Order: sequence, then structure tokens, then C-alpha cells
Amino acid sequence: MNDTTTPIRYQKPGLALALTPVVLTLLVLGIQLFYFGDFTPHIPLAIGMAITGLVGIRLGFKWKHIEEGIFHVIHVSLPSVSVLICVGMIIGVWIASGTVPTLIYYGLTLLSPTIFLAAAMLLCSVVSVSLGTSWGTVGTVGLALMGIGAGFEIPMYW
Repeated sequence: MNDTTTPIRYQKPGLALALTPVVLTLLVLGIQLFYFGDFTPHIPLAIGMAITGLVGIRLGFKWKHIEEGIFHVIHVSLPSVSVLICVGMIIGVWIASGTVPTLIYYGLTLLSPTIFLAAAMLLCSVVSVSLGTSWGTVGTVGLALMGIGAGFEIPMYW
């Protein structure tokens, strides 16, 4: 039998081995944040991916299968990432163009503290349903509503 027709048997990891990549990645992230005082997660996450790959190889996976799994996850996550990129661009444009300060000004003028929370909920619901993205709502209208709430001295957790 050749390599393509042979059934592949993989070991299942125990709890300790399954948690090893997660714990080590969090440890490296913690060292970078608390010891070096820098939170740019790219290097610790790359180290975590390398550790996960080594665990996969230890369990009997071939590098080709690990690579296919990585590309599958990237393929599945790209639509969500593209939405986040677009929301980030919208937030930047709204701040640079003065839309957010304008919304804060009119919100402070037209709303009162007694109806603010109910109005914010209704506004976010309408915007979220019409745009089809809760992330877009939080990043655009939610940003202005945080400013309005601060102007009304409403606690941020509300």
C-alpha cells in the first residue's frame, strides 16, 4: 500500500498534553506583557503556533496535515477578519471626518439622561439590524454613545 491509501492513526492527547500549548502561550504572553511591558501579541502567538505544531507532530500528525489544518482555519476565519478590518476603517474615517464628535454633540443636545439608556438600546438595535453587524454598531454608534454617556455622567459599565 502506498502512503495515500494507508489509514492514518493518530494518538489522542491526554489533558496535560492538550493544555500544554495553551498554558505555554499564555505564559509567553504574560512574560511579554508584565516583564517587558509590551503587549504586541504577534510573537507569543507565533510561538504558541509552533508549540502546537510540535505537539501535533508528537501525536503522529505529518507536517502536511498540520499545514492543511492551519490553512483551513485561516480560510474559515477570513470573512470575520474582513468585517473587523472594514469596521476599523469606518471608525477611523468617522473620527477623522468629525462624524463622532457631531453625533456626540447632537446626542447631548437631543437626549436627556433619563431616557439615554433606552434610546441607546433602541438606536443600537436599529443600526445593528440595518447594517447586519453588531461589531459595526459597537465601533461606530457605540463609540459616540460612550461619549454621550460620559457627558451625562452615566457610569461606563451601563
